[in-house]
Amino acid sequence: MSWVPRNLSIYCPPNSVLSVCQPPILMFVTLVANLFSHSEDSYPNEDIEKEYDFIIVGAGSAGCVVANRLSEVKQWKILLLEAGIEEPEVADIPSFMATVAGSNIDWTYRTQPEKQCCRSRLGRSCAMQRGKVMGGSSTINYMMYVRGNRRDYDEWAEEGNRGWSYEEVLPYFLKSENNRDPQIVEDNPLYHNQHGYQSVQRFPYTDINVEILLNAWQELGYELVDINANNQLGAMNLQTTSANGTRQSTNGAFIRPIRRKRRNLTVKTETYVTKLLVDYKTNRVIGVEYTSANNRTKLNTVFAKKEVILSAGPVNSAKILMLSGIGPREELEKYGIQVVSNLSVGRNVQDHPGMYGLLTALNFTSTSQNISIIEDISTYEKTHRGPLSAIGPGTITAFLRTMSQPEDSVPDVQVFFIPSSHDDFLNNPNEYFDVPVEPFSYYDAISIIPVILKPKSRGYILLNASDPLWAPPLIYPGYFSNSNDLDVLADGIEITLKLFDTESFKKNDFTLINKPLHPCRQFKFGERDYWKCAMVEYTSTIFHLVGTCKMGPKSDPEAVVNERLKVYGVDHLRVVDSSIMPKIVRGNTNAATIMIAEKASDMIKEEWLSDGI
Repeated sequence: MSWVPRNLSIYCPPNSVLSVCQPPILMFVTLVANLFSHSEDSYPNEDIEKEYDFIIVGAGSAGCVVANRLSEVKQWKILLLEAGIEEPEVADIPSFMATVAGSNIDWTYRTQPEKQCCRSRLGRSCAMQRGKVMGGSSTINYMMYVRGNRRDYDEWAEEGNRGWSYEEVLPYFLKSENNRDPQIVEDNPLYHNQHGYQSVQRFPYTDINVEILLNAWQELGYELVDINANNQLGAMNLQTTSANGTRQSTNGAFIRPIRRKRRNLTVKTETYVTKLLVDYKTNRVIGVEYTSANNRTKLNTVFAKKEVILSAGPVNSAKILMLSGIGPREELEKYGIQVVSNLSVGRNVQDHPGMYGLLTALNFTSTSQNISIIEDISTYEKTHRGPLSAIGPGTITAFLRTMSQPEDSVPDVQVFFIPSSHDDFLNNPNEYFDVPVEPFSYYDAISIIPVILKPKSRGYILLNASDPLWAPPLIYPGYFSNSNDLDVLADGIEITLKLFDTESFKKNDFTLINKPLHPCRQFKFGERDYWKCAMVEYTSTIFHLVGTCKMGPKSDPEAVVNERLKVYGVDHLRVVDSSIMPKIVRGNTNAATIMIAEKASDMIKEEWLSDGI
């Protein structure tokens, strides 16, 4: 099934029960795509010159920020390369975030089968959504604006990464932020800013179940807090990377406002970087090799006078480095790749794993009938208001501290609430768990997903032996490879289940669906061993993969980049994206990735401008 406008397409599996593939949702999807598309030539695909000062590979959460900040220097020529297409208009509609995932603006990666996770998911693997589009994963994510915990960044600094403590990175969170909720700014002025590029705002539409969920958490003793301020423990109706009822990706925030105005910035989409160009005599990166989407066989080159900045994300940054001879020697030599720098690229994989299987049946929702869909799209087209301007109860989150943590410690479990379908869960759990399908405004159940914030498990990424260049890299996430993670998540589930004892849940008929999942029927539903079984069989991820190009001191055998994000053993090359995180942050990763890009941009300016170059 193809959506003609803006080249957006989505795949529906044969015999799929996914309701997005069936009327009336299909009619709705088509209507949305037609109403909100704009012409292909909105941004002409610019010609690439032979040489630039800086080449940025990847126009995602980090790359768009770096391109904006470096192009502020008028004498510098900047090239931004993106493998995907221009950002489609349909991605701007918050409620459609689940629909664009799995389309052609998603790399549609999957994890490799592992015995301790994802065993009953499709293909015994978990989806690993990564944006292949202007804006990258900020164009397909849940838009939640969460910075993580103060301790996250202090731990980075304590491990030898000077300049990355919380007090040192907070100014970079503030630099990017344009907070549109005056009360948030007034309540915590030291933690928020109103003058950055990135719009941060609550959605204009509040789902009927949001208040019920917040009340339930308060009954359990969890305060309503601004989780981006001084205290992260508690619950919040989150702010999002949105503006007046529309998504604001980093493309929308940092590139669109300047793209036609700054002549020193060139943006090229549908351009696939195959490797970095290295001068082997000096071990200096001098440019990149790339192909275009319409001619993969023709290899082109473009050169960088100053630096190449790799912002392709935790999967593709690692892949490009390895294809260029930067990575584990034993991995590169298998494919005859000349080793430029023997580094632990692709190791240290971390994510926030969780579990599907906690489903709440509802007797009502704010918009449960398909008959309202056409009215809602008309309202959204005219006003950017109504159910489509939000993601149902998806903006609610809670940060918990389990019994496994010291009393004065930081949170170790985060809980999400995802709009779901009761019938799909009962009829075909394997497909149900794999892809959310309808616009998030229309649901009759809520999937409660607790995730581990600081997993001890680690994974790795390898090149694909079938075709190292074009085949998807092999992602071994290692979820639950450390059994301690199972225990922490089980503690989090037990806390979360207390929601069903609250008056808020009872008086609104929020009912736990206690039908055991088929692979775990040997255990009694609700017992600790049952939940551990469900974790392994129906592992969830909210796609927070990080760590594959770890930042660390030279003494760290796993480090790939130093504290200034320069790759060890190679000159004129940096990695600037979430792959540099030495440890995953306690919360959604997009805001932290934007911060990393802001800080890196200043470091680059400091070095090159101070040298008078």
